[in-house]
Parts: sequence; structure tokens; C-alpha cells
Amino acid sequence: MRYLAILSCICGVLLIGAPAAMASTDGLAYTEDTIFTVQDDRVDVVTVAVMANTTAERESGDTIFYSFFDTFSTVIPVGAFNLSIESDALPLESSATPIDDDFEVRTVRLPGELGPGQSRSFIVTYSLPVGEFRGDGLFFSNPAFHAFALWSLSDPGTGSLVLRVPEEMEMAEFGETLRRTGVSDGLVEWEPQDFDVPEDFFTYVTVNDDTGLEVDTFTVSDQQIELRTWPGDDEWASFATRTIRQGLPELEDQIGVPVPDQETLEVTESITPYLEGYAGWYDQQDTSIEIGNEFDDTALVHELSHAWFNDTLFADRWIAEGLAEEFTWRVQSELGWDTERLPSRPDRDSEFAAPLTEWNSFQPEGVDDEGFRDREEYGYTTSWYVVRELVDIIGIDDVRATIEAAHNETTAYPANDVVARTPVQPDWRRLLDLASVGATDDQELALDELFIDYVVGPDDVADLEVRRVVRNQYREFAARETDWDIPVEIRLAMERWQFADASELMTAANEVQDRYDELSVRAQGVDLVLSDAAQISYERNAPDFALAHDVLDDQAMAISHVEAIRESASRELTSEEQWGLRDVSLAPFAVHAETAFFQDDVSRLNRIEQSLSGLLASASRAGAGRILWARIGAGATAATMVFGAWMFLARRRIDAEAPIAG
Repeated sequence: MRYLAILSCICGVLLIGAPAAMASTDGLAYTEDTIFTVQDDRVDVVTVAVMANTTAERESGDTIFYSFFDTFSTVIPVGAFNLSIESDALPLESSATPIDDDFEVRTVRLPGELGPGQSRSFIVTYSLPVGEFRGDGLFFSNPAFHAFALWSLSDPGTGSLVLRVPEEMEMAEFGETLRRTGVSDGLVEWEPQDFDVPEDFFTYVTVNDDTGLEVDTFTVSDQQIELRTWPGDDEWASFATRTIRQGLPELEDQIGVPVPDQETLEVTESITPYLEGYAGWYDQQDTSIEIGNEFDDTALVHELSHAWFNDTLFADRWIAEGLAEEFTWRVQSELGWDTERLPSRPDRDSEFAAPLTEWNSFQPEGVDDEGFRDREEYGYTTSWYVVRELVDIIGIDDVRATIEAAHNETTAYPANDVVARTPVQPDWRRLLDLASVGATDDQELALDELFIDYVVGPDDVADLEVRRVVRNQYREFAARETDWDIPVEIRLAMERWQFADASELMTAANEVQDRYDELSVRAQGVDLVLSDAAQISYERNAPDFALAHDVLDDQAMAISHVEAIRESASRELTSEEQWGLRDVSLAPFAVHAETAFFQDDVSRLNRIEQSLSGLLASASRAGAGRILWARIGAGATAATMVFGAWMFLARRRIDAEAPIAG
């Protein structure tokens, strides 16, 4: 929605009000009962007026004095047609005296004098002026749209006013409130909420009949457009078609994001937005634009841009309006159209200045706030100024990247090479985070100062200061030489601006990584490589980093197991172990231990170490037995040999001695 700095003439008339009733005349009572009836292509007015002479005759000597009236006057719009004024079924000729460009006094001469105590009724009928498509008049009617004022000249406490509108048409009032009083013959009847002083009552009414609109459907940038214009206003239809056909593709190019999915984008010609002080508005729910009937390409392109810039992209109103102003200006510049003047630095000392975070609601319905227009002007100007400064600080390409990330709901704190969606509310905080992605320290400082100056209130300044400190901590944390992803809980805490939690989590996460680094060095020292078990636990189980520490405890124990197994399997064996093992190799134990280590199977490593220890113990016992038996066996053999030798020698002695003995 784009605010108009200078409202149309219609809005100017609203500020002035209806023409005042004719100056009160002593001795004249006046009552009007008026009915406004909306037809297909016009608005008919019927007024039953009664004027009464409330004076009395006065005698002075032989003379009777009395006051009388010989004319009747009423106020009707300039250009009214089918005018008829009659009294007692007698048509009366009238003369016109202009009041201003919109109203005139119609005066008729009475058929006779209206004396003291007498009254006379009149029936005044006419149709309101049709007006021109882009005229300055207060009244306008065509088969699709009616705009007109309601007023009464009745004396205080008298008269009535009724508005009758076909049920299928949509009515809106601007000014005094109307209340619905019933339905008769397919017409909804409305009456003033407060009519005690008719002269003070004034409201402006618009009535829409969409069935009377001329509809043209076409497609631009894969977006179906339904252009709905007033019957016969071919000039505006041509203007709107040209602006949409050229402006929408250029918006797409300038923003860098395709037109968001909309089944149909309706663009309807109307003056209703003018009455609220705007050139047009975009209805996000209905994906429709209601736009003023002037040839205002700035307003139309601005409203087209709200297909992108609405509270789905960023919830804060100022962001949507600031982006819409900026990219409207860029589209017009690229197409060579006239552009609005770039925003100047807002006056923060203005009585209408306020943080943009407080500029998120429109004027409350029914509230006549004289400062509303000035606050709106400040809000629009400052919103565009902040976005323009954003472009100057980080560059238009990064602004486009910010818009694309917001459109895709991409996190401002991504994991390594992973595109993640964010669950946070898309407000000014998210805009600042996305704009800060890839920003230098100087750029971030400039962004903070910009937001402090124009966007946030005092309560948010402290958050920005804490954010700066914790973001520095985050940058250092993210810069660690590791392929570990930053745990999602840390990234979520940063996105949610829970900076105390984020800082505490990063401290705990650093402790895990420090311990892992130390353990990794120890593992590499013995030709081992740690598995990714600690990394997985670290990334998935934050903020419970105790689980990652448990994994590291197991891995530290596993290294000890492997070292013990390797030492046992490769050390010099005792003779008993050698005798006990015979040809059994211990090398497979080390291989199995390394396999179990890579699988983080500490229990298996424990079993392998126990098996190896048991095997060596058994081998030692078995070897000792074998050695003993070997020794026993060796002893028996030696005895046999000694006995044989003794017998041999004995025989020789016998043989030698035998001859001597013989």
C-alpha cells in the first residue's frame, strides 16, 4: 500500500464536509426525510421536505402584522439530473445559485404565501451527477462503482436519512458511521448511527458492483492477470495493461525472484483507496490489487511489488513498504519512466518520528486522528530511506540474496553445505540476520547503527549490543578448522536471538572439539583414525554434549585397548609363551583390534584384549609344562646313554680281562 502525500480532490472535500445548511431563519422550521437509492447505473434521491412558519400574528392598534415566506430553497449537487420539485402535486420551476463546485441552491417561488402557523411539504427528486472518470467532482457513478456524499439540512432533532443499496453490492462509508437497519425488496437499508444534529452529519459512501466491471484476462511472467476496469474507461484500461505488461517482468528481473505463486492476480480500478489516504492496496489473502483511477504507474508498480513484499516475506510493515518503494524506483529507472525523488534523511526529532517497529498498524477505523497522515508520511519516507541505506551498505546483489533467502525461508546460520529452512518469525531481526550474512565487521557495525537510529526502540538496543558480541564469538567458532557442522541448537539459538544460550552452547561445543582434537592427535600418533561417532553425537544431540563426551571417553579407552593389544601381540615372547604358542601367530589380534576400533566397539576390544591376555597366560602355562616334560625326557635319554656306555665299557673290561683270567 502506497501513501499519497497529496490526496485527491475527493479526499479534500471530505475534510471540508458537506455544504452548511442555509442560515437559520427566525420563524421557519425545516425538516427533511431523504432516501438515497443506488441503482445499476445511477443513484436516485428523494427528499420529502416540510417547511413551517412558526411565527404568530401581532396586532398593533388597527393593524395586524405577520411574517410570511414566499420561496422554498434546498441544496442539490451541481449536475444532478432528472430534477423535479413539486408541492401538492404541482411541479415548480427552480433557479440555481452555486455554492461551490459541487453544490448549488435550488429556489422555487411558492404558489402562495406561507403565513403564520402554516406549513407546506415538497417532494424533491433527482439523480446524482454521473461525473467524469478523472474529474474533481464529489459525485461519480457508473454501472460498477458509485461514490457520493450523504447529507441532510433538517433542523436538529428532526428528519431522517436512509441509504438503500442492492444486496449484491458492497458499501463502505467514510465519515459518520451508518448502521444496517434491515432489508426491503432486495435493498439493504442503512441509517446514521447518530443523527441528533443533521447539519453536523456528513459521510461519504462508495458502492461496488463487481458484476458491472469490464474484465480482461492475460498472462505476464507466467502470472495470470485479471484486469477489472470501469465500463467505458478504455484509457485507464490501456494504461494499466501497459504498466503491468512492462512493470511485472522488470520487477521479477530487479528482485531476482520469480513472481510468487498466485493462481490469479486481480487488479481493480477504484477510488476507494484514495478515501483512506492511499493510492492503492494489495490484499494478500485474495491476491488482489485495488488501485486508484489516476494514471499513476508508480502506485501500480508499487502494488504489484507487494506480490513479493508482504507479511509472508517479512512480518514488519515497514520492510514491505520500504522494499516496494525501492524496487518500484528501480523498475521505473530501468524502463525510463518518471521516478519519485529519492528519500532524504528523516528528521528523528520530528514530533511524528517513531521507531519503524511501531509503524505496523493502520489508522483505527472510525478514529479521526489529525496526526495520522503525518505519521504515515514519516513511516513511508523512513522505510524507504532505511532500505536505500541497506543497499548502500551491503550492495544490491546482497539485498537480492537477502530477499531470496527470505522467500525460500533459508536459515541465516546454515550448516556446512546444507540448505536449511528456518522456523523463526520473519521480522526485522531476521532481515538484519540475513543482511549480515557475508558482511564485513564494518558493514555489520553500519547495519547495527542504521537499525538503532531508525528501526528499533530503546528496549531492543541492548539486544543489538549483545548480538554483536555473540556474533563475534560465533564467527570465531564457525571459523574452526573442522568439517563438523555447527550444531542445530546453536544455530537456532542465534536465529531466535537467544544469545546467552548460544554463547553457553558454543563454550560447551568448543570443549568437545578441543577434546576431540587432542584425542585425534593421540590416535594419529599410534596410526589410528577416530571414527565420526563423536561428530555425529555432537551435531545431533546438542545441547546434551555429555553424550559426545561419552563417545570420546569410549574412544580414549579404545585407543588404550589397541595400544595394549598391539604391545602384547608384538613384544618378545618368553620361552614358556613360545613353547606354549608353538606356531600360533598373535598378529591377527592387532588386526581385529584395529577393526573393532574403527567400529567404536569398545566391548569387543575389551574381549580381544582379554582373549589375548588369556591366550598368553595359557600359552605360558602350557609352554612351562612342555619345557618340563622336555627336560624330563632329556634326562631319561641321558641316563640310558650312560648305562649303555657303562655296559660297553664293562664288556670291554670283561673282554680284556677275560684272557687274563683264562
